[in-house]
Amino acid sequence: MLRRPMSRPIEHRYRDPLDVIWLGVARRIGWRVERSAEVYASWDGDRTLTLSDAAGFDADDCLAQMILHEICHALVQGPARLSAVDWGLCNFDDRDAIAEHACHRLQAALADTVGLRGFFAVTTDWRPYWDALPADPLAAGDDPAIALARAAWPAATRGPWSAAIADGLAATAVIARAVQPFTRRGMLWRRVAERQHPLGGGLGPDDATCAGCAWRFRGGPGRAVDRCRRHRPDGGTAPRIDPAWPACVAFEPPLAAQDCLGCGACCRHGFDLVQVGPREPLVTAGSPLVVRDGAGWHIPRPGGLCAALAPDGGQWPCTVYGDRPRSCRDFAVGGEACLEARRRVGLSR
Repeated sequence: MLRRPMSRPIEHRYRDPLDVIWLGVARRIGWRVERSAEVYASWDGDRTLTLSDAAGFDADDCLAQMILHEICHALVQGPARLSAVDWGLCNFDDRDAIAEHACHRLQAALADTVGLRGFFAVTTDWRPYWDALPADPLAAGDDPAIALARAAWPAATRGPWSAAIADGLAATAVIARAVQPFTRRGMLWRRVAERQHPLGGGLGPDDATCAGCAWRFRGGPGRAVDRCRRHRPDGGTAPRIDPAWPACVAFEPPLAAQDCLGCGACCRHGFDLVQVGPREPLVTAGSPLVVRDGAGWHIPRPGGLCAALAPDGGQWPCTVYGDRPRSCRDFAVGGEACLEARRRVGLSR
């Protein structure tokens, strides 16, 4: 019989790696996570998220999924609801089902960026809705939850919490793919996408390739190399791609002028300023839309919308299109700035 080694003070304690990662994500966004047998999930309207202890979780629950789920709730509800208990939501009936569905769509879209939709799947009675989500959970459709999820996407991917979320997802993906070869049937770790885009993240629409994506461009010496603007690190070089690769989740079909009226991203929250030259028609004609201040001649954007816009049922017509400034005339449809504007307003990834 082996004798137990002599006891000594314990200096380090083991914790589940995913618990460490997602508790760290919560800490980075300013949250404190507590565990209690009294609740399943509860937000106190201040800084504390309380989640059930392990005994109250379903067999396919994990702390990582629960924390990501509540982050998505907060993003969908928006900053104004951070001070409301449980984000102002009620789960005793279906009155907030649309907000719950929007949370699922946002959660699926974020998980898709690292091929972990199956791993981060929601549980309990909401699972049928999750399982029915399309390949692109943010794609246009008649589900009212789509608009809420799309509106939350920019904050999730470029807002104050975005770096912590992205780091948590990336770290989870590393662990998931390392563990997967050692799993057995029925383990949650098997819910990891086997196919990934070569540049990382999940795959986009079936049959779509990098060749048909608007983010693709020709760059390098002699512009002979196919590259991707979407996967370019901030300030870095756009990576090379093979046009035959399957498209990633950020796939964007090519855009044309006829798409502009239903988009309007460049004229709303995509950018901050509509510059106007001092000799352009709007200035020389004395248009009341143009102002001059420390930023020079420009058209204001109250609430993010260009003052020349006349929104009409999801369309974004310009009231001075014939005399629009040169900064607008030179704006390339489907160009890098166009795609970036669409990404900023949540129309693309």
